[in-house]
Amino acid sequence: MTYPTTIGRTVLPGVRLRLTRLADDLERGRSCLLLLPTRLGNGPGAPSEDLLDEVLHELDDYVLLPPAATGDAAPSTADAWLPSQRAAPDTARWSGLAPVLDYDDGLGDLFGSAPPATPELGAPTLQDGPGRQVAGPSEAEALADLLERLAKEVNLQGGRADGDDEEGDVLTRLVRCRNGEPETRPVVVRGWRESAPSATGHLLRRMVAVTKEAGLPPGRGPRALVVATTDDLPPGLPGQLAREDVAVHWWWGVAGRLDTATVVALSRPPLDSPIARKQLFEAVAQATITEICGPFLDIASTLAARWADGCPETLPDALHDVIEAGPAPEASLLSDQSLARGPGAHPDETLLPAWNAAAVESWDGRLRRHPAHFLDNEHAMASQVWLAQNHVLLPLLDASRERFTDIVRANARIPLQRLAEQYGPRRDPDEGGVPLTTLIETMEVGSMWGAFRDGAIALTQRDRRHLRILRDARNRLAHRTPLDGEGLQTLIKELCR
Repeated sequence: MTYPTTIGRTVLPGVRLRLTRLADDLERGRSCLLLLPTRLGNGPGAPSEDLLDEVLHELDDYVLLPPAATGDAAPSTADAWLPSQRAAPDTARWSGLAPVLDYDDGLGDLFGSAPPATPELGAPTLQDGPGRQVAGPSEAEALADLLERLAKEVNLQGGRADGDDEEGDVLTRLVRCRNGEPETRPVVVRGWRESAPSATGHLLRRMVAVTKEAGLPPGRGPRALVVATTDDLPPGLPGQLAREDVAVHWWWGVAGRLDTATVVALSRPPLDSPIARKQLFEAVAQATITEICGPFLDIASTLAARWADGCPETLPDALHDVIEAGPAPEASLLSDQSLARGPGAHPDETLLPAWNAAAVESWDGRLRRHPAHFLDNEHAMASQVWLAQNHVLLPLLDASRERFTDIVRANARIPLQRLAEQYGPRRDPDEGGVPLTTLIETMEVGSMWGAFRDGAIALTQRDRRHLRILRDARNRLAHRTPLDGEGLQTLIKELCR
């Protein structure tokens, strides 16, 4: 899910709810892992830093870890670690950390059996002075750098806080800090700013281990908030973390129908008339954009501004222009996903590539493809337009049908009991007696039209026209066929007269 730049994310209820749950877990003393899709974390114009600011705004206090190898200064071209330079585990080095027995301390991530990797031919390299190439840091070096920055931020660098702590492990010293009290401020790590995935994974596991080793109760020990993408972490790490120790929050299913409707309403051009039928036409247009775009709020915002006339016939061209103007996922990611199943609490392994590319999201309890999918699928687009029209118009059609039963009752040419038996809803023989009033009030528009054609009721020309328009619209929607522009205007005009 991405966001429109013109609308503050904090106004969206889905985002507020997700951030509140994250803050609640941190307040209860749990470490948290917030997983963002790669497009949101690393893509063009990605708002990951803005989103992190909103997370931090929810916290009373925290320790924000500076970026890897740069301290507080902005990274330079020569010194920044590129993502492609993350090295494989270096088995010849030791991180200097004492292992903690009986706990999963994450050392398995650090000391792998893979040989040191060599950069691929043609991969970008970094210069350290004229004509010299520098490889990325080993995983042990990346971890040592992370702990050094952490020690500096909590003022634990340069010696031990306790003379008995011979190893000088920064995370162990966090349990006592310098005044004998544990450091309880969340340590915030931006995964995309770290140079090796294993360092971030080790931090999460090791914080849990040292807290358990010290015998601290929940909420009284060090804790971390890691904001990252799946590319910033060791493979499979989210599923390996004990849920009672680390709360894993996937940025999945964050936006719901109310969020999309809010974005659409705020992005639409103002109406030039307060007339009721124009208000209703606008409601159908906004519902259509909401159904078409689902959780893809950037597309919803742009389409809401672009599709000014709200006419169904112009929707495909408007959507095409919006999709062409921005980045879209690869076609294979849009077509390869089966959406028949439920979305689950987070994307499974088969959905991860599509989720990371913003091709698939969870929305309103359903899996939804990126709106680019509709450009080559007229039937799928028509289904979404039908859903929107059904959502807005069906309650109004039923209210108008119910009002029309008064005209039927007043203009019956045959006894009402016989009218109800012949044209009312079909009943189960075991149902028993149903009040006459109920049978007339539940008569469908098609049955009313049949009664008129059979001469059972008398209608004026105006009433005939009204009933015919209701019947035609109801029949089309009942057969999952959306109304075209002319039919929509005709029905809205009749409903608002």
